[in-house]
Amino acid sequence: MPPDLNESRAQLAGLKWLAVAIVVLLIAVLLTTWRRARSVPPLPAVLSASTPRISELRCAECHSEIVTAQQSSPHARTLTRITERSIDEHFAGRSFHRNELSLQFHYEAHGGKLTVSTPGYARKLPIEWVFGSGTHAQTPLLTWLNDKGSFSGIEHGVSWYPDGQLGVTLGLEEQTASVGIEALGHPRSAAETINCFGCHCTLVPTSDGRILFDQIEPGVGCVRCHWNMPQHVREMESGLTSTIEKFSRMTPHESVDRCGECHRRADEMGGPIEKDDRSIARFASVGFVQSPCFLQQSEITLANGQPARFDCVSCHDPHRPTQRDWSFHSAVCLKCHDTEQHRAPDCTAATRESNCLSCHMPQVPSNEHLQFTDHWIRIRDRKQP
Repeated sequence: MPPDLNESRAQLAGLKWLAVAIVVLLIAVLLTTWRRARSVPPLPAVLSASTPRISELRCAECHSEIVTAQQSSPHARTLTRITERSIDEHFAGRSFHRNELSLQFHYEAHGGKLTVSTPGYARKLPIEWVFGSGTHAQTPLLTWLNDKGSFSGIEHGVSWYPDGQLGVTLGLEEQTASVGIEALGHPRSAAETINCFGCHCTLVPTSDGRILFDQIEPGVGCVRCHWNMPQHVREMESGLTSTIEKFSRMTPHESVDRCGECHRRADEMGGPIEKDDRSIARFASVGFVQSPCFLQQSEITLANGQPARFDCVSCHDPHRPTQRDWSFHSAVCLKCHDTEQHRAPDCTAATRESNCLSCHMPQVPSNEHLQFTDHWIRIRDRKQP
């Protein structure tokens, strides 16, 4: 065989092996990238400017009772824009001293605006947004344009609590800065700021990384949780069967995770979830999915012959304020816990007329002003929080 033909075949074989090596390398890179992407918890979904908008007035045409009730719920009040009509009296004219930082904060209302000042920073800053319904707390978020032209935020280190007192914002107790902009609180990146608004708004329009604040729809409304609202409206207009997304059609875990997009999901905690971690009580959806009641619900058949279903909406109607009567919640427990009917066993330490929550879902203090109901339902030792 001629030498040049052997050389050509050798070169061809070399090229084939090179191509195989490149393909293998590309697959390895893609797998690594995919694994890394999978390991990063997804950010909360934010309704952007391109999202079709369905007015709640449109929803009220058929669901007036639900829409009216929802407007009085904490979800609807979870973000407040400070205007001349709504100067936040929780802050206006008050002062708060952070002893650990030796810093005084003063809040002043003037000309329809609310400002905060402190000796740790050279000038007064306007407060335009206050986060939280007031059920647990209300916290100002200061916003400004950063050097990249995007809006960033400062989660203020002082919050209002339902006992009427101002106090250190939960989670910012370890703040150390006493001078500069960080003396006012915890800096949030542009992406974090958008996601803060995303969980406290029905719509957060953005353009090139900027939040279009004049178009924000504060508070959590219908389309924030029911994602396929435009399709639902089209179906109703055409006389078709509704395919509106309902939590009852999700699996219990999917339903809890939908709430967890804003109330935190277990896979977002970034580490092991331990019973003695008192901070878990702050994130109801995280503790809840650890509960034996949640994990074993498929083993129970109810009186109507249907399998038990236990998720957030078993006790909480998202369209209404939280039911504060313990007997309402205990009745939910007793649907499954009924020894005589061969379901889950009754409590051996109390009667069926007792308050289940005081032992199995106690209030856990988070700071001197605030406590949360621990949703990790379980049998507790006396020493457990």
